Amino acid sequence: MNLKNINQKIIIIFLLVVCYTVNGQSNKSEITNTYKIKVEKNSKDIARVEAALTLKDSTIRMVAWGHPWLEDGWATFVKKLSVKTEDGKEVPFSLVKNKAWGKWKVSAANGTRLKLSYEVHFNHKDYDWNPAGGIDSRPEITEDALFLVSKALFIYSPGVKNAKIKFNIPSNWEIATSWKKNKKGVYFADSWISLVNNALVLGNFDKKIVTNGQMNLVFAIDKNLSKYKQRFIDLMQKQLNAFSKIFGGTPNRNYLIAIRKANEDDGEAFEGSFNQVIIDNRIEDRYIVWANTMAHEMFHYWNGNYISGENPKDTYWFTEGFTEYYSGLSLMRTGVVPENIYLKKMERFLSRYIITKKMWPVDQLSLVEAGKEKHKNWLLLYGGGATMALALDIEIRTLTNNSKSLDDVMLLMKTKYGDNQIKITTASIMEAVNEVSGEDFTEFFKKYIYGKNDVLNIEDIASKAGLNFDQFSDEIYLSRKKGNEKILFDKMIRSKK
Repeated sequence: MNLKNINQKIIIIFLLVVCYTVNGQSNKSEITNTYKIKVEKNSKDIARVEAALTLKDSTIRMVAWGHPWLEDGWATFVKKLSVKTEDGKEVPFSLVKNKAWGKWKVSAANGTRLKLSYEVHFNHKDYDWNPAGGIDSRPEITEDALFLVSKALFIYSPGVKNAKIKFNIPSNWEIATSWKKNKKGVYFADSWISLVNNALVLGNFDKKIVTNGQMNLVFAIDKNLSKYKQRFIDLMQKQLNAFSKIFGGTPNRNYLIAIRKANEDDGEAFEGSFNQVIIDNRIEDRYIVWANTMAHEMFHYWNGNYISGENPKDTYWFTEGFTEYYSGLSLMRTGVVPENIYLKKMERFLSRYIITKKMWPVDQLSLVEAGKEKHKNWLLLYGGGATMALALDIEIRTLTNNSKSLDDVMLLMKTKYGDNQIKITTASIMEAVNEVSGEDFTEFFKKYIYGKNDVLNIEDIASKAGLNFDQFSDEIYLSRKKGNEKILFDKMIRSKK
């Protein structure tokens, strides 16, 4: 055997081991978090969790947002927490108060591998969830299933990059999640935000997986709504087709859509999923309500999650307002709603803008400022943001002789910021509008986005699209101008080729 070749092989193996270690694959500080979640059929109001994680900043915690400002946040629902080292030694810990929102200080050296054991009790409905966005933002136990949010389940230490999750549930139960699963039945969350900010459904429900381009849509539908399953799927496919034309296709990933019966209509989007709650009453008559919510939450995959703000509160007017604009527009473009219903949708968000800018008996706020208290200022954020989207769409089309539109702005935001994982600001949005339109919108943004006193001339904007704008107090009415068959409005409501 050639000694020289043996030495070369030894050197190559050594270098591979070094590279493997440098890249973090064998670095103990990068060991994946692991979670084992057990739910029993006769006590499905409790999840028993065992976790293994690496301590950092002497802290373990749950996410600080998404709850109705409970003193201990999601930790309010955690019981019987035990913290030990890998060799079984008890580790002292204490729950931090004073706006810590669910954080524990742990008396162990950073880098220590910890084993946690705890229970999560699903009594979230005992609290008013409206300050957190509604009942779609919290876990719910139905007769047959657990409709969960992952925020409620996972304790982690800062710096976690991914996690493996294993479920121990009754053999006849289903699992619906956006996480990928290996052959051994272990699920993998590829980022911290994927771990803590997703929907999850366990139990007996109507599960259906459909494909759209590269995207797998995982539907988890409450058995009480099973008869509407195909209606929901068809609607979602149409909207996703419309959105893929704007954003250049669908992403290669799983996406969970969890739909359950409730006493209200609402929706909440997460990193790779959304929850929707629907009133089971005259669903066909009320399709504009739940269909708009479904389109809105799906659009959030791109606008709000994939494209997200450096300081999300400063860009809520964009992530919520533009999403509301596109939810209605996509329903029109795909033929889900007729033109008269779409005009009503436009009238609603224009009216919200007028009310908050001219009739609201409080001090005026800019759209950027309004995001600091989203729940309080939602009329301005959603109505005003959608009004800005409409205005910019019409202005860009007018300036470019309809060769460009707001669709091109959204695609640019996706490719420039989302694809490169760069957080956006309001200045980023203005730069994208300038680039697409070829004009400078600094004055527009100064007056209507950053400013709080100027009010957009909606009549002028509507006229450019070929629409009449009529107003009495807070009542807004839109209609086509007579004797003008080819108008800009017709171009807007057509789906991008």
